[in-house]
Amino acid sequence: MSYIVRTGNLAGVPVLRQGERGAYTYARIIVSDRIKDGDNYVDGPSTAYDVAVNGQPAESLVATATESGNIRVTFSGDYQVSQYTPEEGEPRIVHSVRADEIAVSLRGQAVSVESWKGQA
Repeated sequence: MSYIVRTGNLAGVPVLRQGERGAYTYARIIVSDRIKDGDNYVDGPSTAYDVAVNGQPAESLVATATESGNIRVTFSGDYQVSQYTPEEGEPRIVHSVRADEIAVSLRGQAVSVESWKGQA
């Protein structure tokens, strides 16, 4: 497994779930890299990351996305690539991240911060 740090846009509002270990969510985050094309930079192909977020960060991410919609986030964590083939279709590649950090990006959006009671 590798470690990754990326910034991209939420594909939709993630759903908060409760498990044996507390709150969690899966967020699909779309990242488009800028690539050099001659003397200019252009948007390259997009990559979708399925990012698992646990605990209070999951709660905050879902609340923020519910209120603000398609937000830009930065995430980091353990990264894994896998492949599967649907019953009828071509093989697909899945980019999965178990996030240890997720934060709202300040680029191109305004952010309001509210402290959680009892959190440092």
